[in-house]
Amino acid sequence: MIRALFISEKFLKDHTALDENIDMKKIRPTIYQCQIQYIQSLIGTQLYDDLLAKVVAGTLAGNDLILVNNYIADCLTYWCMYELQIPLLFNFRNKSTATNNSEHSQPITTKELDRIENRYKHKADYFSKRIELYLLANANLYPLYMKSNAIDEELPQSNSGGTSLYLGMGETECNRFLFST
Repeated sequence: MIRALFISEKFLKDHTALDENIDMKKIRPTIYQCQIQYIQSLIGTQLYDDLLAKVVAGTLAGNDLILVNNYIADCLTYWCMYELQIPLLFNFRNKSTATNNSEHSQPITTKELDRIENRYKHKADYFSKRIELYLLANANLYPLYMKSNAIDEELPQSNSGGTSLYLGMGETECNRFLFST
């Protein structure tokens, strides 16, 4: 498995409210975890591994570059902001877990934390749906989407929370409607 990142720590800081002095040791593992947990489950293992290999080789171009830059980067940014709340609020030490505090700031309450997490989750869900819709509309450009060769590979999972219904429309028209269950 390749341990490359679709976005850098700098990208995350440049496109969010994260402070410049946040330790990269807290950010980098979160980006990697979010890629696997959210992005890989959205696009499937085959397409995920293919895109990562191209990132490492420096050959990401064309439709793959569009997918990463215009869809995956935004989605990954908001999943990271959702997941970073706990690591940024707490320090995990040998003898205890402590809240970060300084003389000029106060840690937030759990109610405030929930509100912030919910806000980022809604944004991440929105950008996840954009990836799903883009890939469904452009499946011919991404032959590895919805493809699996091994039992341990993930096929893309829908984040819609609904049920799909095929209505027999042509390939160029939208052929999926979602109904809440």
